[in-house]
Amino acid sequence: MRPAARLLAFLAVAALAASARTAAAEPVKLVKPEQYKARIVAPKKGRVLLVNFWATWCDPCREEMPALVAAAKKFPAKDVAVVLVSVDSLKATPAVEKYLAKEKVPFVCWQAKSHDPQNFVDAVDKEGWSGAVPYTLVYSRAGALVAKLAGPQSEQAFGDAVKKALAGGT
Repeated sequence: MRPAARLLAFLAVAALAASARTAAAEPVKLVKPEQYKARIVAPKKGRVLLVNFWATWCDPCREEMPALVAAAKKFPAKDVAVVLVSVDSLKATPAVEKYLAKEKVPFVCWQAKSHDPQNFVDAVDKEGWSGAVPYTLVYSRAGALVAKLAGPQSEQAFGDAVKKALAGGT
């Protein structure tokens, strides 16, 4: 093989390896109930935020994930952010990371850390959330809660909620 061809082959392999690294899911981060608003909602002010609560053991959660990914792709990242919060047990963190990587889910994922799951539910949405998943909250650019989507959602439903939030609706 000529030196130039060898160099091109090396560069192609290096580019492939780099893209594989960037496609890998980020490590799951832990969030306690009292940290939810400060660590998840507040940093996204200025953009519409969808927070999707899910679990690896939840079939409807896994079934709706492609719809959430597809809906998010229709909006510029400067306008819309999506964050996942896994309610899996902390022992399942490797399974959460494996699922996200396998499915190429491009969102940051947090994992609820609480001795009593009800404490986390109460910190997130005391009046509206029973703790059942999937459950998605939509926040305005100002960080105000503007929509609650209980149960599995379609790409259309996610997209409509984002459009309404972008338009300033509640």
